[in-house]
Amino acid sequence: MKYNQKTTATIVKMKELGHSSRTIATMLNVSKSGVNDALARLAIEAWPESKKKEENTPKDILFIPDCQVKPDEKLDYLTAIGHFISEQKPDIIVSAGDFWDFPSLSSYDKGKTSFEGRRLKDDIEVGKIGMQRMLAPMRFIQKMGVDYNPRMVFTLGNHEQRIARVPENNSEFEGFIGYDLLELEKDWEVHDFLKPVEIQGIYFVHYLANPMTGKPYGGSALNQLKAVGKSFVVGHKQTLDVAFRPTIDGKMQLGIVAGASYPFDEGYKGYQGNTHFRGVVMLKNAIDGFAEPSFISTDTLLKDAGFLL
Repeated sequence: MKYNQKTTATIVKMKELGHSSRTIATMLNVSKSGVNDALARLAIEAWPESKKKEENTPKDILFIPDCQVKPDEKLDYLTAIGHFISEQKPDIIVSAGDFWDFPSLSSYDKGKTSFEGRRLKDDIEVGKIGMQRMLAPMRFIQKMGVDYNPRMVFTLGNHEQRIARVPENNSEFEGFIGYDLLELEKDWEVHDFLKPVEIQGIYFVHYLANPMTGKPYGGSALNQLKAVGKSFVVGHKQTLDVAFRPTIDGKMQLGIVAGASYPFDEGYKGYQGNTHFRGVVMLKNAIDGFAEPSFISTDTLLKDAGFLL
């Protein structure tokens, strides 16, 4: 949505004062996605020609699948990812979403003994601590004078959406519980749940949703690539599935499903369900909808960071 000049100027002023997009939207009685779109449009218009040309040059993109941070699980894997970031220095970092797990808001085992003792406050805090640990190595080298400031993109996942559903289902919590408690906008360019963001011709989103049902597309990465017709990288599904497809104009498309970077098992998945790839995806020389992917396991990240011998 395009706002008039006065509303746009107010949005910019409030953002400069440190207000979140959610707060701006509430105070101006507009949509949060509209606020983000207005800010993104202004940023693009303000880019100098040299910056616009950079979009036509290859970029290295690090994709971080679901981290599902929760209480009582070690956070070493996040520090290990942070070390990888500071060493490799990708141009762009994309988090798939589901960085937080939010077990206190899970409907799967509510009412069971496994649910006892869970607290939303603990879920929020451990996720914020995990985020600090992941970004700490990058912040350290920045303080040491290293010129490294990557674009950082966060696509909200269905686990983060759990916190947004609290006020939707319980109106008395409106204005008290929401995404702003996660403080993501301090570090990240945040994109709404299931709203794809195009980077270097590749679409990033938590998962690809079937437009008829709103549920995740089933089938292989190749089937999904055929269905959407555009290169994509998504999380959500605990697997590693990769597809390539040539197009009639002589170009190539890729589709990657990688839904776990966390090292711990999930009880509900059973033994066989937990035997899946865990790690990050590096997309080298991404441009015009294609890249050269490599896959770095969480065990390798932990070993390189000194957590595993």
